Amino acid sequence: MENMNLNRILYIDYARSIALFIVVFAHLYSVDSNVKLFFYAFHMPFFFLVSGILHRDAEFVPLLKKLTMRMLIPFCFFLLIGYLYFVLSSHSLAFGILFSSIKGIMIGKDITANDILWFLIALFWVRIMGNWFIRHPLTAFFIMALLSSIAYCFNINYLFIETSLMALPFYLLGYYLKKIIHKIISIRWHFLLLLSFILFFITMLISNYNGKVSMMGCSFGKSSVFPLRYFLFYLNGLIGSMAILCLGRLKVNIPWLLKPSQCAISIVGLQFIPVMIWYRSIGFNHNYLISCIYTIFILMGCIFFHTLVERKAKWLLGGK
Repeated sequence: MENMNLNRILYIDYARSIALFIVVFAHLYSVDSNVKLFFYAFHMPFFFLVSGILHRDAEFVPLLKKLTMRMLIPFCFFLLIGYLYFVLSSHSLAFGILFSSIKGIMIGKDITANDILWFLIALFWVRIMGNWFIRHPLTAFFIMALLSSIAYCFNINYLFIETSLMALPFYLLGYYLKKIIHKIISIRWHFLLLLSFILFFITMLISNYNGKVSMMGCSFGKSSVFPLRYFLFYLNGLIGSMAILCLGRLKVNIPWLLKPSQCAISIVGLQFIPVMIWYRSIGFNHNYLISCIYTIFILMGCIFFHTLVERKAKWLLGGK
């Protein structure tokens, strides 16, 4: 049992490192491309699914304190870093950036100072709602269905609540399917590799049909059949996430590949600055090799930053 737990952690950590590479790459690569269309189908759903797999039941108050420490404090820290970047690059106090960021947080739109931080707010809500749903499924289902209907009808995404409700099913899928997922991942590695390619191929086909999706923008796709776009969004997110998890079951031990997973909070929070520098200097491009190389440099820089901050002020990164 001890070895099984270790293997579970390893394959999830490897998969999370792969997913973090995809996230950074997708932010660098050309806005309008089939590659980006493909990655957007599953790269964020994966993280919510994995959070569900790793779910641990908790009382509300201790959970709220824990999530405030792990999500909201790093959110404020990286938001401040993003704002300081605009102050230094514009040689002004950039009050417009500050006010638009606060407004973006309130209404659930672009957070100008660090657009990628929506994920931490959404994960904060998803963890709370997911814990409540697992404890009180019937009550939580009706209330969340009502909230989802209101948010959709009136196009309300205050504090990224609609985004969180959109992400919640992946969390619950991770929780309720974790035994099946662990069983699938336990099969032989070469079969997992083949399965991963098959799942990625299906994801590509579905994403080409359903169009671009966006969790931050609460877009489920562009299928002309209205209910179908929702089904395809969740199916594709699950299939693509499973493909990454299959790849995470590496046959060899590669310790350095675990580093991105261990520094995930810094990669999420800090990548905005090098991505903005890239965009302002050369813009988005269609060159796979250059995008891959710069993605690796960004990951290395974020890991270095994480290591330094963790030594001096671990609490800023959500640590105790």
